[in-house]
Amino acid sequence: MQKRLLGRSGLSVSALGLGTVELGMDYGLRVPNAYEQPTETDAIRIVHAALAHGINLIDTARAYGESEAIVGRALRGRREQVVLATKVKTQGPDRIALSSDHLKQHMLDSLDTSLRLLQTDCIDLWQVHTIDDPFLSHADIAAEVFYAAKKSGKVRAIGGSTYGAAMPLQALSTDLFDVLQVGYSVFDQRQADETFPLAAQKNVGIVARSLLLQGVLTERGDYLPEPLAVLRERSRQFRQLATEVQPSASAAQLALAFGLAHPQIGTALIGVRTESELKENLRAAHTTLPEALLAELYALRIDDANLLDPRWWEQFLQDQTLMHKDPAQP
Repeated sequence: MQKRLLGRSGLSVSALGLGTVELGMDYGLRVPNAYEQPTETDAIRIVHAALAHGINLIDTARAYGESEAIVGRALRGRREQVVLATKVKTQGPDRIALSSDHLKQHMLDSLDTSLRLLQTDCIDLWQVHTIDDPFLSHADIAAEVFYAAKKSGKVRAIGGSTYGAAMPLQALSTDLFDVLQVGYSVFDQRQADETFPLAAQKNVGIVARSLLLQGVLTERGDYLPEPLAVLRERSRQFRQLATEVQPSASAAQLALAFGLAHPQIGTALIGVRTESELKENLRAAHTTLPEALLAELYALRIDDANLLDPRWWEQFLQDQTLMHKDPAQP
């Protein structure tokens, strides 16, 4: 597995990283007869298989159900093999912004909880789960917390996860973060316009997530309802192109390879429920896309922010067996 330097963090990470939300809770666009959340035994087996195939970045979060605890148990005796990343929520119940009086202690308490559950004394990459305007309004407190966490040796690098096109730019303007985690896919290429160039200028590493857009770039896209017909048809167009031009690769592999083709992306996160899904996705690390195919994939870009936002989908996915999401996502 190719290793890449994650900006000024100094962390050397595998081109593909393992996202673990699906190991700790139900998540993403669900379809009939699809795999459910794996058992803990299977989840640990997935983590071990990822390490065996060269993945060294494991990404989890306090908000991912039992994920931190499962990852902690999976990494017993293997901690030195891993660049370990987790996240702290900076909102209270119902996503209400925390006051300045409570934010600092909440973040430090969350860090200690993560360390305990992950069974480690240091987090390699500690990330704000959802950077938003209220959090950035307390940039001075955040800077104090980050300094204390690094000085104590509990944290090596600071990151943050963002949504939409504007917030990543606001986050980069603060110089608080060594690494930024953003959504990027064949359909959602907005970050390449301004975020990636600015991150390169500031030497901020990029972790890409949602490369399958919660499954929409796979056959799961067929289950999108009529109000999301544009997204459903674009999914079919993408998959047809994959079949015609790159028949040896699955749609998922093609979508991941598209992300890896961007030089600014340090690592692309994959989320899986089974070892077979993991092995399929791993092939993307060895898939090179011809320039002509990349040009066709760039042309599939969507700029309608609603179509790219799973929060907007929910009003059309009333059957909650079809949609699960990260509770920390705004």
